[in-house]
Amino acid sequence: MNEEPERRRKQSVKDYASKVFKESSVSAVSAIVSTGNIRRKIFRVVVFLLFTAGFLYQCIKFLCYVLQFPTIVNIEMERPDYYLRPAYTFCNFNPIKRSKFCLKYPDGCFEPDEEFCEAYPKLCIENNTKVPKDGIISKYLSDPKDVMELIHDFEEIIKPSEENDIPEGPFPRQDLDGYETGACYSMLSRVDNSLEPKYRRRNIFEGSLDVMEFNPQESDILYPNSKPGILFSIHSPFEAVNPFEQGIFLKPGHIYRISVEMIQEELLPYPYKTDCLNYTELWLNANKTGPRSQVMCRHHCLLEYTENCFNCTDLFILYPSRSENFCHFHKQQPNTTKEICKDARDYIFPCLDNCKEDCTRMKYSYQVQESFSKRYENLYDRSNDSHWIEVRVQFEESEIMKIQYKPQYQQVEAFSYIGGFIGIWLGVSLVQVVDVIESFFLIARYFFKKGSIACSTKPNLKIQRETA
Repeated sequence: MNEEPERRRKQSVKDYASKVFKESSVSAVSAIVSTGNIRRKIFRVVVFLLFTAGFLYQCIKFLCYVLQFPTIVNIEMERPDYYLRPAYTFCNFNPIKRSKFCLKYPDGCFEPDEEFCEAYPKLCIENNTKVPKDGIISKYLSDPKDVMELIHDFEEIIKPSEENDIPEGPFPRQDLDGYETGACYSMLSRVDNSLEPKYRRRNIFEGSLDVMEFNPQESDILYPNSKPGILFSIHSPFEAVNPFEQGIFLKPGHIYRISVEMIQEELLPYPYKTDCLNYTELWLNANKTGPRSQVMCRHHCLLEYTENCFNCTDLFILYPSRSENFCHFHKQQPNTTKEICKDARDYIFPCLDNCKEDCTRMKYSYQVQESFSKRYENLYDRSNDSHWIEVRVQFEESEIMKIQYKPQYQQVEAFSYIGGFIGIWLGVSLVQVVDVIESFFLIARYFFKKGSIACSTKPNLKIQRETA
């Protein structure tokens, strides 16, 4: 009965390992063990080790690349049933209303004479017309707050329409080429807003068209030699823009046909290189407050700095401010007693680092076609409609170019690649890999059992020697 344990004890680990590998389903391993010729055995061992090293090298390089989380870009054209409507922002190129200015500052204006009215007849339409004197901007309009009190109301600029939203504003904007301060209004904007964006159903037969009519108030501009017009921008509803920097100049008496193309980008969050941020999720978690795009996140950081440190805002900050005080950083740095506010970089940069790319964003590009509102003039038509501007925004078949970033390797794909490396270098399958693992497990278990048997036989040998 003790013959089997005795035989196992006398059998070495090397012999047991040879026996296990001979029974292995891996042909390369069993061929090495069963080869009696020493030279052939050494050759096969060297080849096996080289191929194993090649497999490990390629596998490690592949895993290092996969752990960098590479992405691929997929571009496709879609025609969804609903699409996100853009926002529209418009500003009067001449923000100050002359009648308001002369009413508030009568000393800065004078009564025009007949010669003046002959030169500028459109400015002398009303009976109580007054004209501002030269050099009044530096005297009366040095502060943005003064300009915002004298602007044109949106009811005077845009013709009301049931299809369009009521404009929001006015929003102060920087105008470095004019009065330094401009006033703009926005429609369908969702910046610092708890409302959901508006979507429009795609209409195959009629097309998607937004029509707006503007009146630049040519008879009520501040200076007679100023060019009347409207600045107009099409942009994402989650971002605010400055049409004085990136807007279309609309001339009175013209029709503008704007063809809009939509581009939707979908990025991937960390750990992928795009490292985007889901601003909609953050907006919902913050009780529908806060910025909803990377651009507005950055402007929100600047706004927090100016409001918390100086109790004011600057015109270049596009995020809506609840403060009525304006700073002039381009002229003079305001003073502050707060220690954290003395170095703007220490305050702003940590906030800016959190403003990552949007995971989903919509971009709008457009082409503008300009034409006169009337192709011919009726000799007896004395109506004065030439000051109106008509804008027709056409969406090209509501077709969206979708740019989507996707993981280059899914988990299943990475597993398949590693399986392919095993097959190419070692010529084994996953079943055979399990067989090799089982072989090593049996050898290890035999080694530890042999050690425990050897330890248990030592006391018996000692007793036998003492008895002898």
